[in-house]
Amino acid sequence: MDIWADMRRHRAIRESEVQRHRRGMIWTCAERGEIPDEKLEQAVGRAVREFRGRAGMTQTQLAELSGLTQAAISRLEHGKCMPTFALLERIAGAFGSALLVSVEPGRGVTVAFTDSGEAA
Repeated sequence: MDIWADMRRHRAIRESEVQRHRRGMIWTCAERGEIPDEKLEQAVGRAVREFRGRAGMTQTQLAELSGLTQAAISRLEHGKCMPTFALLERIAGAFGSALLVSVEPGRGVTVAFTDSGEAA
């Protein structure tokens, strides 16, 4: 494996994410298709971090609204823990949004927050 090629690929992915974020686009991990072996806890963490950022909320504010600690939110956002359904429900409630998780062969995991009225 070529470490330098991996580093260039990672940098290209990150630059692409920043460009999309600057344009105000909302996307999910699966739509990007750039992290095929991302684990569920990493996908959930990324979705929470991105949605919290778009909401202009700090980790401390999210922790207070969800009844968790700031450290627990940090662990969740960095994919360091496997969230339970009860925890995901608390996070979704704090955001006032529905949390949709989809697992598809060949596409990996899709995690997205939506307005409660948009959930299918």
